[in-house]
Amino acid sequence: MHGSEAVRNGDAPGVVAQAIVAATTDPKPKARYTAGPLAGRARILRRLAPAAVFDKQIRKMNQLAC
Repeated sequence: MHGSEAVRNGDAPGVVAQAIVAATTDPKPKARYTAGPLAGRARILRRLAPAAVFDKQIRKMNQLAC
């Protein structure tokens, strides 16, 4: 998936906007907020997978050199 495809297939702007609003209005803000289902799955994968495996998968998903 190239850059323009990633944008086209990404989460709707409203999903990201909701995360921004939550981050800016939360009385006890968290260090990180996820926006959309892919970000949530990536967050879980990061917790479970070794760093090298996670990094390789993210690079593959973004079509970067491994």
